[in-house]
Parts: sequence; structure tokens; C-alpha cells
Amino acid sequence: MVQFFKHRVPFCLLFLFIGVFSFDAKATHILGGEVYYDSLGNGFYKVTFEIYRDCNSATAYDNPLVYTVFYGDGTYFNEFVVDLNSSSILPIVYDDPCVTPPNNICVEKGIYIDTIQLPFNPSGYHISYQRCCWANNVDNIVDPGNNGITLTTFIPGSDLTAVYNQGARFVNYPPLVLCAQNTLNFNHVAFDPDGDSLTYELADPLEGGSIANIIPNPESPPPYLGVQWNPGFSTLVPFGVGSNITIDPLTGLMSFTPNNIGNFVAGVKVNEYRNGILINSKIRTFSFRVVVCQVDIPISVDITGPPQLIEDCGYAGFIISRADTTTNLVVQIGLGGTATNGADYPYISDSLVIPIGVSADTIGIEALVDGLVENTETVFFSVIVPNPCNGSFDTTSISLNLVDYQPMEIDALDSINVCSQSGQIPELWCSISNGVGPYQYNWEPGPFPNNDTISLGGLQLQPNQNTFYVNVQDFCGKTISFNPISVYNQCPLEAPNVITVDGNGINDVFVIQHLGDYDAVHLRIFNRWGNVIYENETYQNDWTGTDISGKPITEGVYFYTITPRSVKYVYDDQEKTKFTLHGFVHILK
Repeated sequence: MVQFFKHRVPFCLLFLFIGVFSFDAKATHILGGEVYYDSLGNGFYKVTFEIYRDCNSATAYDNPLVYTVFYGDGTYFNEFVVDLNSSSILPIVYDDPCVTPPNNICVEKGIYIDTIQLPFNPSGYHISYQRCCWANNVDNIVDPGNNGITLTTFIPGSDLTAVYNQGARFVNYPPLVLCAQNTLNFNHVAFDPDGDSLTYELADPLEGGSIANIIPNPESPPPYLGVQWNPGFSTLVPFGVGSNITIDPLTGLMSFTPNNIGNFVAGVKVNEYRNGILINSKIRTFSFRVVVCQVDIPISVDITGPPQLIEDCGYAGFIISRADTTTNLVVQIGLGGTATNGADYPYISDSLVIPIGVSADTIGIEALVDGLVENTETVFFSVIVPNPCNGSFDTTSISLNLVDYQPMEIDALDSINVCSQSGQIPELWCSISNGVGPYQYNWEPGPFPNNDTISLGGLQLQPNQNTFYVNVQDFCGKTISFNPISVYNQCPLEAPNVITVDGNGINDVFVIQHLGDYDAVHLRIFNRWGNVIYENETYQNDWTGTDISGKPITEGVYFYTITPRSVKYVYDDQEKTKFTLHGFVHILK
């Protein structure tokens, strides 16, 4: 066995299967195909092409088929020719006994088998075959009648894997027809002879060839471009808006619920991992014919209310509906997931009887408070009922998440300063985290709008301290408060520079403006030598030019300091100290 070194390189392995179309004799007979390989040792490989064609087309299989091999870096290596080995008509399989698909569909599978020898090459090889064209009636890609398809596979070299690789190949060919508004499940699993790990995802189909070059010779080198989608279609929405298609990334199980009628190309990629390293990616491209079918759905399950329940917050219901109400219907109920019946949610019985004449019933559910801090828990709700099509049992399931309630947290400023007389309009705000929105904000004393920010414009603020409160309630009815929030209506203090103490009652008192905005004001008067001649720690605008003993002072200029005291002080921007007002006052007699 030749040994190789592992190294990650990009490549693409394509499987194409295009649904049922009518093709003209020019080139539109191919419905799709797959190419894969088996290592025979010593550089020999058995290469297998499986190509599908429309039985009703006048265009036969290419015989011989010419394909091209490229080095891993995309440079040309050689062309090979292989004859058609065999062909057979495929049966139309539809796994829903309640649905009868159209009977005018015919698909033939042709097989080509070739044995080639490839010299040792660390970068590996690409094997490619291209053919034009898509059918003109493909609805979801641009200009289908002038563009074709590419079948390609990659053989990894020693840069990527230490041993020869066997190519992964899909086990089942896709269903050829889908019924509109009917869900169909399809096992899109692939088989890997080496036992490598496989994952699955939706992917773009690849283009190859054109109306001007129907059978490229040689084929174009990789990498290959994906198809161009028409508006409203994409990789994840190949059947158009409102038509669901999903694939399980681990099992390859696909689920289709198409709503639009027509022909739609889609792609699925299988990723091959060896020892955690991606060594192969393979895109199978196919196209479905979506038609209107008569479908009898015996029962359906839906959820009313939110898809996620929070502990002690709201309710939901599992709605079981049926179309036929002529008999009693016994429904078996299955519950799964990480949540515990009767502990995380109220106990739900394992059966239900829907009586004659009743089309639906609802089982209510809520998340119970268990006092535990847990990750998201799930409830899988399934109903099992007899299938009227074949006497077996159908299972319909739906899921719901249960999560812990995260208590609200509130943030706000505990106080602000404002001078309302100067025209300032203060705003109050609070910020809520956690809980469950939307939130209801109740500001007091009100009324105020239901908002996290309110304006106090138009409100008559009292001097000094004004107290407000906010209470917030979330969607779950839980509350939180931030109390109190103080708004200090404190305008800057202003003092006169002249008073006349002549006893005439005019300007004979040292009046400090806005004194009432503060809890207390400390006034000190100094003479020209810096001596304190008057002091009052709770000044009330009553100094008339006297000293501490109450004797009138002489006419002249005096120095003063005024220091406010309050629960909320105004601070100087530079020194961050209590704001002190100082200046000179001229005493006249």
C-alpha cells in the first residue's frame, strides 16, 4: 500500500439527477447521473458512470462516452472513452399510499464502467463529464435551455489522505414526482466503502456545457460554477417561497413540502470526513416535477401560542385536528425530549379520544417553576393514529422548548440636577435587561407615557428635591422598581453686590436668589482684614449689615462666601469640590 501525507485541499464531487422533463433531440435527453470510483490498487481505478435519461426522448445515450481527467490543480491530464455497458427502466416509487402519482413518467438508467490507470500524484485527480442542456421548462434557474450539467468526482492524493480512497455514492435515486402541499420524506443517504464519516447539506447544482458546445471535448477544468437562480429561488429555497425542503445533516433524511407547481432543480451535498479531515464533497443535483395530487391527510398537529415557553409565563397548546369526524378517534400520545412530564410541565396522558363530530382538540401546556437553573429543555409531542389508506399507523410530531425565567434587572440614575427657571427640561430613563419583553413602564407621580424615557417638560418642579418612581412589568407579569429617583431643582445661587442699610425697607437685606433650592446655605461675611464679622450656617435671607453680636457695621466693602448644603450638591467641573459662591458686597448707609 502506498503511503500518503494528509493535507486539506478544496474539491467538488457532483451527482446530478434531474427530474422528469421532455427533452428535444439536440441535447435535452439527460435527466442526471452520478460518477464514482473504486480503487483497484497500484493506481488502477474502476470508474462508474450512472446516467439517467427520459425514455420518451429521441436522443439516445452517448455511445461511446468521452470524459476528461484533470490533475488536482485543474490542469489537463488525459481523455478517456468508454462504451455503454447496460441500461434499464426505473420504477416510479412514491411512499405515500394516500397519493397516486402520475403514470406518464419514464426514466432509463444507463451504466458505463471503465478501468483506468492514474500515475501517483500528490494533488489527486478530477474526473469530469459535461453535457448540455437543461430542459426549457425548468422554472427556478436562468436560461435552462442554453446551459447544461456537469458530473464530476475527485480522487484525493497523498496531500489529503494516506491511503487510496473509494468514492462515496448515493444509495437511492430521488423520487421523480412530488405532490403539491404534501410532505414527502426521502432517505438521501450515501454509502462510503471506506466507512468515512458523512454529513449532508443543501447545495447549488453545477453548470457545464452550453447550446453552442453541447458535448465539450475536452471538458472544462474545475472548479465549476453553480447555476444562476431565478428571483425567488435559492440554494435553500429551490421550490420557491413557502415551499419547505430540509435535510438532516447526519442521516441525509430529506423532507419536502412543495407548494408551487412546476419543475424545480435542487442540490444536495454529502461531505466525507476521514479522521476529522474533509476529503470529499459530492453534490447530487436533481429536478422534481411538482404536480397537484389528491391527498388524504388523516390528522395534523400544530401549536397555538409561542413556540417557546418560559417558566411561569404563558401557555401553549398542542392542537390535534382531523378532517374525518364520522367516528371516534383514539389518539396515542408520545412524549419525549429532555423535559419531564409532570415535573417540567403539567402531566399529559398517553391517550386521547376525539369523539364523533369533533374535528379538533387541544392539550394545554405550560412551563412549571422547578427552582433549578437549567439549559433549554425540549418537549417532543407525537400523536399516533390509524392510517385510513393502508390500515397502518401514522405518527405526526411537533416540538416545543421550555426555558428558565431570567429575572429582570434595572438600571437608572438615582438623581439628576436641573434648574427649571433657566428653561432646562430634564429627562428620566431606565434600562431593562432580562425578563420577557414587551415591558410596561409606570412612572409616578404621573401620568407619563409608557416608555423607558420620559420628559419632565411642562411639569412644575418644586424647589430642591423632587422624587419620582418607576415600576416596570414585563410580558410575564413580573415587576421590578427603581425607587426613588430624585430630581434636584437647584438653580445657581446669586448674591447682590450692594445693599443700603438705611432702614427704609428698600434693598436693605442681603438676599441670595434661589436659596430655597437647597437644604441649607452657609453664609460668611469678612472685613477688609479677613476677619469673620458674620456667620450663619442656615442663612434665611435676613442679614441687614450687622456683625455677629448684632451691631451695625460701618459703611464699606466686605467679602462673602456662600456654601450650599444639600443631599445632592452641584460640583465644580475642574476641582470636583462643593460649589462655593464668593464675592464682594458694598454696604451703604
